[in-house]
Amino acid sequence: MATLPAWQNARTHGATLEEAARSARDVLDLLIRSARRHGEPIPAPERRYSGSLRVRLPASLHGRLAREAEREGVSLNQWIAARLAQ
Repeated sequence: MATLPAWQNARTHGATLEEAARSARDVLDLLIRSARRHGEPIPAPERRYSGSLRVRLPASLHGRLAREAEREGVSLNQWIAARLAQ
C-alpha cells in the first residue's frame, strides 16, 4: 500500500512495492491534473526529517540513561527512542 498524506491520505496499492509506488505516482499525477483543472491549490510536499537528533545532557543524566539501557539490554539510542515513542 502507498499513502499520499498531503492529499487527504489518498491510498493506493500494488502486488509489489514497485507496483504500489508506480500506482501512487499515477494517482498523484491524476490528483495534480484535477487540482489544476479545477483551480484548486496543490499541497506542498511534506517536510522530510533526517531521523537524527543531537541532544546535550548533563553527564549524570547521560550516565543514568546509559545504565538503564544496559540493564534492558538495548543501546542507549534504542532505549531513548522507545521512551520517546511512549
